[in-house]
Amino acid sequence: MNITKKTLKTGIGVALLLTGMAAGARGQIANGEGAFGVGGNMMVQIKGKVLCAACSLEEVRKAQPGESHLYQLSSRQGRVVLKVDWVSNSARWHRVVWPPRLWMRGEERMLQQLGTEENLFKDVEITGTLGNSRTLDVSTVTITG
Repeated sequence: MNITKKTLKTGIGVALLLTGMAAGARGQIANGEGAFGVGGNMMVQIKGKVLCAACSLEEVRKAQPGESHLYQLSSRQGRVVLKVDWVSNSARWHRVVWPPRLWMRGEERMLQQLGTEENLFKDVEITGTLGNSRTLDVSTVTITG
């Protein structure tokens, strides 16, 4: 009887220890990006100009063959081609964004302003979270110029 109690206590103790270790490990990789949570090293700020709305990357490259740093940003509202001048997290940007096409998600009115005719060729600043699936969750869009 005494051996059975010790075995049962030891078995429960090991089970609790393993459960605690597994829960701790899950907490460290909660979103697959480390312990920083959403944002952290996934946040990017992009500065550039919208060159074309409702067109493809290939069309812009044909029309402007010498242009570089072109990216197609698509959403449910349509697509735009952006000439990127600067990115805050360039290491992440270059690691994730190839081929140069991104899917954007965000507030409809915010994404629509990227493709309006009056905002073409103006300076634009986009802030968001860039996921490994090349999806940019847009939090702000600022048009200047």
